[in-house]
Amino acid sequence: MTAFLRQRALAACGIVDAHLENRSFMLGDRLTVADLSLAGYVFMPEETGIDHSAFPAIAAWKDRIKSMPGWRHPYDLMPGPTSM
Repeated sequence: MTAFLRQRALAACGIVDAHLENRSFMLGDRLTVADLSLAGYVFMPEETGIDHSAFPAIAAWKDRIKSMPGWRHPYDLMPGPTSM
């Protein structure tokens, strides 16, 4: 089952990479909620085990996202441990 899901994830990355080859963002020339929704997945590759280096358009898109004012990595937005 894991191999099947990994192949689906790789196929999805290929589709997104091809989509971003001629676009700055998912829906054109500006950041939208579509980009922010996708960011949670591609900024945490260690969770999926997928090597994103094979997807250069996604890498360039990630750089554009990171350069946006107010950008914070998804891990930085997660609450930290609390003491009881």
